Amino acid sequence: MEIVTVSLVAVAITTFLYLIFRDSSPKGLPPGPKPWPIVGNLLQLGEKPHSQFAQLAETYGDLFSLKLGSETVVIASTPLAASEILKTHDRVLSGRYVFQSFRVKEHVENSIVWSECNDTWKKLRKVCRTELFTQKMIESQADIRESKAMEMVKYLKKNEGNEVKIVEVVFGTLVNIFGNLIFSQNIFKLGDESSGSVEMKEHLWRMLELGNSTNPADYFPFLGRFDLFGQRKDVADCLQGIYSVWGAMLKERKIPKLHNNSKKNDFVEILLDSGLDDQQINALLMEIFGAGTETSASTIEWALSELTKNPDVTANMRSELLSVVGKRPVKESDIPNMPYLQAFVKETLRLHPATPLLLPRRALETCKVLNYIIPKECQIMVNAWGIGRDPKRWTDPLKFSPERFLNSSIDFKGNDFELIPFGAGRRICPGVPLATQFISLIVPTLVQNFDWGLPKGMDPSQLIMEEKFGLTLQKEPPLYIVPKTRD
Repeated sequence: MEIVTVSLVAVAITTFLYLIFRDSSPKGLPPGPKPWPIVGNLLQLGEKPHSQFAQLAETYGDLFSLKLGSETVVIASTPLAASEILKTHDRVLSGRYVFQSFRVKEHVENSIVWSECNDTWKKLRKVCRTELFTQKMIESQADIRESKAMEMVKYLKKNEGNEVKIVEVVFGTLVNIFGNLIFSQNIFKLGDESSGSVEMKEHLWRMLELGNSTNPADYFPFLGRFDLFGQRKDVADCLQGIYSVWGAMLKERKIPKLHNNSKKNDFVEILLDSGLDDQQINALLMEIFGAGTETSASTIEWALSELTKNPDVTANMRSELLSVVGKRPVKESDIPNMPYLQAFVKETLRLHPATPLLLPRRALETCKVLNYIIPKECQIMVNAWGIGRDPKRWTDPLKFSPERFLNSSIDFKGNDFELIPFGAGRRICPGVPLATQFISLIVPTLVQNFDWGLPKGMDPSQLIMEEKFGLTLQKEPPLYIVPKTRD
């Protein structure tokens, strides 16, 4: 009897060890480092996976695969691989991997960012493409953005000589721009911590923190049903808090008499006339606010940091401003006449893409990419950050040099896979035309109106340019400046 018991225990232990240590990876995957049992390659990532992925690409090439917990992930790290994922196989690889913390059913089903490419997604996409982000609509609202940029200048002049956390000032300005584009009214008063947008800001930043935080269920999906750390509930609470900020405004605008008698040239008017239901309008407004404010504010902070470290770039921009604009305020209509500014924007987006790994895709079916097998349900990431710094594609890639784009046709609109900060294919960010207007207007407005130094007389060469990885790539520590009005 004891022999039978020992034999059964031995079989059980052997089976257990086999299940742990066996290679369960699908055959034909792209190459990659050998995974550890259970945890896979998780211990090899660290706090900046975009940087580690770029290093791994030097060893494993265009496409490589990792085992993150029980999940298989494929990373594209070159323009060729990105083109295969985002163009050649765009349809079959257009599924979206939704982070476990963000799996709030009512939002995901009505989201242009997280939902599948179904009929609802197509309807939302069409509204964005043909109504919200058309060239005509963007041009018709240029005066709003210009006036809010000048309100920002007035606020900074009042704070001349004081330390200013510039990303918060830019964020508040962008919230007001969107408040006027969407609702035809301000939401935020710069410097007023009692204003209604503080609640919105707190919710948006909290959601960003949740997106940046680790959720074990992303690596071991069977844990997802439990929401062990309450992250999904926190996201749901943040969404409801944000919806409540504009709920009253939406309710008032939906009253038939008011709606018919006060037609306005804003996004709400378009959304109310488009036949979208409340859930779809809420989800779309949330993503316009979230993506349009935080990512743009972070990108502008990086742009100002590069100007701080590179006074020659600032001088070149001022020279162009003087010749094209003169002493009057900058207008968006000036942008097409300022090639150095356009090159500056591209260089900022090359080195500091707001979403370094874009948003992860998911394979709807098994397919072959660059002679490797991408299995169904596999998660796919595109390392836009690594592609923008690849020494095989860019001369002196870590140097901030707008001049590299002055005689170049490379653009960020999804056709040149060396520069894909907004993605490409059917999942490209629909707000690209508007997002680029923000940096193209706010940065030269600040350069024209202010000199600025660093706190405590710090030399610009000492400015720390570290990154904090997350859904967006933030500067760590944030940039504090001391503005001085220019004559």
